Amino acid sequence: MSSTTLQSQSYAPARPQAVGDALRELAAAAGRVLKATLAALPSHSDSPRAALTPAQEASRVRDLAGTYVKTDPGFAGDLYAAADRYERAHGL
Repeated sequence: MSSTTLQSQSYAPARPQAVGDALRELAAAAGRVLKATLAALPSHSDSPRAALTPAQEASRVRDLAGTYVKTDPGFAGDLYAAADRYERAHGL
């Protein structure tokens, strides 16, 4: 009985820097995604908001208070009182 054995001496060299390279590329890609995402978001300077009058501000606080009347009536009462004080302070 005879057998033939083939021995190979060509081992591929290990690349320990491959993980570092992959992490570096991942960080660069994440940076590009973040930059593109921020560029796509609307900026606040694109549409300046008109200043609200004291009456409009008080009205918004009352609207907010109305959302808490059932769940937290004490907080809603505080908001209503704050809106009243605000209006009185501004002579409304």
